[in-house]
Order: sequence, then structure tokens, then C-alpha cells
Amino acid sequence: MFDIYGVCILVPLYTIGVLALGASITSGIFVFHVAVVPLIFKYSATFRRNLVFANFVQWPLNIDFEDPSASGIEGARNLNIEYQSKVDNCSVKIGLWHILPKSVYERLKGNFEKNQDKEELNRILDQELANSKTPIMLYCHGNSNSRAAEHRIQLYKFFQQMDFHTIAFDYRGYGDSTKIRPTENGVVEDSLVVYEWLRTTVDKGDRKPPIFVWGHSLGTAISSHLLGNLKELSTSVLERSTPLPLPNGLILEAPFNNLPDEVAKHPLSKLVTWLPYYESTFVAPFRSDRGQRFMSDAHLSRAPALPVLILHAKDDVIVPFVVGLKLYRSVLESRSEGGATIKLHAYDKSENLGHKWICHAKDLSDVIGDFVQCHQ
Repeated sequence: MFDIYGVCILVPLYTIGVLALGASITSGIFVFHVAVVPLIFKYSATFRRNLVFANFVQWPLNIDFEDPSASGIEGARNLNIEYQSKVDNCSVKIGLWHILPKSVYERLKGNFEKNQDKEELNRILDQELANSKTPIMLYCHGNSNSRAAEHRIQLYKFFQQMDFHTIAFDYRGYGDSTKIRPTENGVVEDSLVVYEWLRTTVDKGDRKPPIFVWGHSLGTAISSHLLGNLKELSTSVLERSTPLPLPNGLILEAPFNNLPDEVAKHPLSKLVTWLPYYESTFVAPFRSDRGQRFMSDAHLSRAPALPVLILHAKDDVIVPFVVGLKLYRSVLESRSEGGATIKLHAYDKSENLGHKWICHAKDLSDVIGDFVQCHQ
């Protein structure tokens, strides 16, 4: 047993030790917060790239991309596109899903059930795509995970119910695509190659169905870069004598005007905006790094003939509504002397759609239906 004298000595010493340790940990966290993190942000392009693309986050695990039905998608096939990347000077494989419209799947359901020869099935589905009676939606997903992420699956099901063909693919570094580090130019190159493949497939048919591009979050910046510079990319990257035509329209879900502004308005920035060197360490690097600026406002100003629909929830805390509004106003101003329509459809906070769930909006079918109908 401890005598009372020992307790009187040990308790204060223990308390002082705990307080000293706590103070030391707090000081360490403070120093890391105000000194180490800003230095990492400013000087580590790798750290910034990982934050932007987050391709190291892969969920769910062990996805069987060859079998889309295992991820809850019926009436879909898996395809691969291989090409020589000029950006990374290497061979790149892009994995993608082609998901059939509801009406087409119901008609061809037997072809899937009897495990038809894959080559023959692909021939049939290529023809269906080329001669489609309904629109085609090319989907550019946001950062992290793959084309099999749950919120993306829910959107594909919406497209299927709308009777659209859906092309969903993974950029380099994501899903089952080639595992190399993504950059802005790299993922735009991937999107360009998929868009050319789609155009080439459609051009083999007689109908020339309308094509729309849908981008979500980071995918809005990728698709804006692609379509805002399609003419130049067609000649410089694809070496085409005739540039690829623009799609019938671009739909941007939860977009931002440019990456520096998105970083500045992100909720986590509030932890460091009080620092006197905040702008130079956290925001300025994204303005100077050509590998990850994603200037959607500047890119879309170069495509005045492209109809654009912006969808944004006011309770989005990942990409705040204010940067989506900035993009809308910027593109609208760039078309003040004429050009295609640009619309902003905002969702109230009470709908609780956040960053990922606009696919559950009650009026989405009407909003998308009207936009597609007007620009077919």
C-alpha cells in the first residue's frame, strides 16, 4: 500500500507529466499544421496530385470488371481500348463498360443469358450502338475509386431507365486501366481516345445518334478540358486531318470553375486560411502547376457552340455550390455576344443530395429529358 505521503508526491508528478506530454503533442500538431503541411503542399507535386486524383482509393475491392452484372449492372459488356500514349510515352489500356438502354437490353436479353460468343455479342452491340434510336451518354467520373463505385452504378441505372446507351470508363491509374500515375493531360488524353472510339463506332452506322458527355466532380474538369480544346487535341494528339465534332451537349454535375478556386473554397481550407502565407503555399501551387490546374472556365470559353447544363446541389460540401455558380457565370459571360445555351439547375439543401446523389433527384428525368430533347 502507498502511504499518504507517497500519494501526495506521485499524483502531482504524474499530473505534471501528463500535462507536459499533452502540451508536447499539442505543440507538435501545431507545428505540423502551420509549418510542415504548408511546405508539403507548396513543394510536393506528388502530394498535390494524390489529393486531386485520389486514385489510391479503390472501393469496393476485388471487382470483376469483365462481368458488370457482378456490380449490379444488367445488360452491359466490358471492353478494352489500347493505344500508345503521347503524354507518358507508353502503351495504355483503358477499361470501359457499354451499358445498354432498357429497351435494347429487354430485346437482347437472351443473348446475355445464353452466354453467346463474346466476339459475336460485341459485333451485335457495336451495331446497336452505331444505329441507336436513343442518345448515347459518355460518362467521365470523378476522383477516387473506379467506374464500379456505388453512386456511379446508381447513375448508370438512371441512364438505363432513360433509355440511353452509357459508356463508362476508367482513366489511367483507376480500376482495371493501366496503372500509371494520372495527370491532367494524361486523363484528358484517355478521354479523347475513348471519345474518338465512340465517334468511330457511331460513324459506321446510318443513324448517327446524338452523343452527350456527362462529367461529375473532377470529371467535369476533365470533360471541359477535352471539349474546350477538341479541335487542337484532335490534330496534335490524334493527328487527325479533320477534327472530331463536338457532342450534342455537355452535362456537368457538381463542377468547379478551376482547381485553385476549388481548393480555396474547400471546407478544409478554413483550417489554414488564417495563415499569412496561405495563398502562396496552398493555392498558388495549383495556379502554376500545369499538370493539375483544371481551368474549366477558360476551356469552356473556347467552345461557344457547345450546349452546357450544370447540375449542383447547394448542400455539396466537397465542391461548394459557389464554385459551380462561378463557372456558370464565367461561361455565360464568354457567350454574351452569342453561342449555345448554358443552364444552371440548382438543388435546394432540403433535398439532401450532397456531392454524389443528384442521381436521386425527383426531377432529374425531366431536367435531363428536356436538355437532351432540345439538343438532339
